[in-house]
Amino acid sequence: MSAQDLPSTFPSAGDPSLLEAFLRTLANQASVGIFLADSHGHTLYLNERLRRIAGLSGTSAAGECWLNALLPEDYDLIVTDWTTAIEQDRSFSREFRFQRPDGSVRWVMAEAFPLRIGDGPSSGYAGMVRDITPRQLALDALHACEERYRSLASLSPHPIFVYADETLLFMNDAGARLFNLPTGHPLEGRALSECFSQEFLHDLPLSVPAASVERQCPRPDGTAIDVELVASAVMFDGHPAIQVLATDLSEQKRLAAQLRQAEKMAAVATLAGGMAHEFNNCLTAIMGFSDLALPLLVPDSRAHGHVQQVILASRRARDLVTQMLMFSRQTTGAKQPVSLDILLKETLRLLKGRLPNTISLREWITGATHPVLADPTQIHQICVKLLAHAEGAMNATGGVLEVRLDNVDLSHVIDGQELPLRPGQYVRLTVSDTSNDVGTADQLRKLGPLFAHLPGGTQAGAELGAAQQMVSEQGGTLRATSSVGQGTTIEVYLPAIIPPNTAVAAEPQRDRASSPITEQREFLAERDKER
Repeated sequence: MSAQDLPSTFPSAGDPSLLEAFLRTLANQASVGIFLADSHGHTLYLNERLRRIAGLSGTSAAGECWLNALLPEDYDLIVTDWTTAIEQDRSFSREFRFQRPDGSVRWVMAEAFPLRIGDGPSSGYAGMVRDITPRQLALDALHACEERYRSLASLSPHPIFVYADETLLFMNDAGARLFNLPTGHPLEGRALSECFSQEFLHDLPLSVPAASVERQCPRPDGTAIDVELVASAVMFDGHPAIQVLATDLSEQKRLAAQLRQAEKMAAVATLAGGMAHEFNNCLTAIMGFSDLALPLLVPDSRAHGHVQQVILASRRARDLVTQMLMFSRQTTGAKQPVSLDILLKETLRLLKGRLPNTISLREWITGATHPVLADPTQIHQICVKLLAHAEGAMNATGGVLEVRLDNVDLSHVIDGQELPLRPGQYVRLTVSDTSNDVGTADQLRKLGPLFAHLPGGTQAGAELGAAQQMVSEQGGTLRATSSVGQGTTIEVYLPAIIPPNTAVAAEPQRDRASSPITEQREFLAERDKER
């Protein structure tokens, strides 16, 4: 219906005032602001709703225009767009802000359309202004909430990523580190297949609250990690998305494996203790009847010698039983006087049977040393770990494994390095190898002269780290030195038990240079190993 046809639809079409009253009533009762402008953009009419939105006076005034109510920050941009729309004879649509006389600010959405008669140029503009302040406040609150979410998620130590439609929308730094993704380039907007393997993406959890999925994730560097994924539905940038929280299970599984191994060792220790007790009962009978039979035999007879060998073998077996009982002890921290020379000799006796032919063992245990107050089980473990470390360093190339045990007086500086121990008498255990491992030497230099270990994660490094901790628990310290081509030397210092008013003889300094006595001892050690 055209403007010319409009009067014919009213009963009193000949009365223009009725039509004008009708249009004013519609404009004033409308729920949106309405304005009328001429072809140059000058305001001709503002309805009451628009006056209330903009905070204009209730009566019309010359030169009054809705542009006068614009917020100063929006004035230049909106006036420019309004002027351009009039010059181009096109419609106008923008969101902006009104500042009312009381200082309040209202967000509005304004639209204006050209008024045309036929196909000619526009004769003016009719516009509508809607108050969108509640919607804008809600959007601002949503944006603020999303910004807080982004800030918290970015700083979270837990890996978090958000995706939708197979596209990565967000990933924090912890997630990038966990999955070993490059942080120099933005990850947002990349396809999930570019960041994760297909095995990881298979049946990825969608919006199952509080449900977790364990999955192995291969990383770009070739390593794989076990992760736990928990997914939930979220709104991200105003659109539905899936948020995934990831947890690295690698350390947890490693600790679980260690716990299972510890439980197995505890079971083995219990079994060893039971076997040792039963074996000890058998040895008691063998040694008892042998002692009873020995005086009845002729001293120089072959039977007398055989029974003596039975008694010697039984004593050696008794020492083995003692070691098994020590291993089977379940309590820790029970310290008692321990003779290191006896314990070390028995440990070396067990070691000789499994050393490869490429490794020669040299023992320097001249006699009884001062006792130490320590946990026998931990001392035994220290000896085993140090010997295992030296053996492992020479497995590939072979060499000489040298073990020394002596008493030392730490009232002065030793080898130019002052040890973090109180002055007094100590028992020193020295384990040396002739390995040529350059990596070992580098690692020894990193942590200084008092403690050294191999790179984290290696079995040898774990052995030395555990040995250092156990030595510290016994009140001693561990010193390690290494040089390329000359091997590694590890020294353990444990405080000795010296009764009051006991004169301590100074231990003579032993030179490493060969001597007839040294050569003889080495020869005996080699013969003992061959047997």
